[in-house]
Amino acid sequence: MDAWQKLEIVSKVVAAILIPLTIAYLGNEVATANKQRDSETKFVEIATAILSKEPTAGQTQDSKNLRKWAVEVIDRFSGVPMPRETAEALIQTTALPQVGNAAVPTESQPDAPGTWGVVFGGDPTLDAAKFEVTKTAEKMGIGPGVIFRRSGSFRSVKVYVSRAEAEDAAGKARAVRPSAYVVNMSIWCPTSTEKGGYFECSAP
Repeated sequence: MDAWQKLEIVSKVVAAILIPLTIAYLGNEVATANKQRDSETKFVEIATAILSKEPTAGQTQDSKNLRKWAVEVIDRFSGVPMPRETAEALIQTTALPQVGNAAVPTESQPDAPGTWGVVFGGDPTLDAAKFEVTKTAEKMGIGPGVIFRRSGSFRSVKVYVSRAEAEDAAGKARAVRPSAYVVNMSIWCPTSTEKGGYFECSAP
């Protein structure tokens, strides 16, 4: 038996041993990765549920800490870094926008009655909100907005007659403020009272 034949035999023996071990190792790695992914998905679902609720005025520190944890979970596992101002808005003043098929109007699903608004800011003070509805709105290219005080927060809103217009403006707004979202004003702020420089929503 020459050297080449010996080498061929040794190679086959090594392959017979290593290939099953490699397959077993890779299979274990895939299973571990799938378990990790399932765990991350569960955390994201919990975090989304927490942030989908509107933060209340004068929320407790425990509530803020819980929302902060939820923001960190989404920021870590979404794969898209969240701007600091967006994270702060979700903790302090803004609910996470709801995404679903019901949010897209079609020919068989006409706009609900009422006006539509693009909510692109939430601030604790009126002065900060005035900057948002002028300078920030100008930067977004949507024109001056209106301030509504809702749930203890001064919200920056651009109001439109149709949902299609609001959705178009929301796309522009999200280029500057990713947390911007569209609302039906008749539901979001059904009645309001004009105050000095803003509108006070009577509900919620």
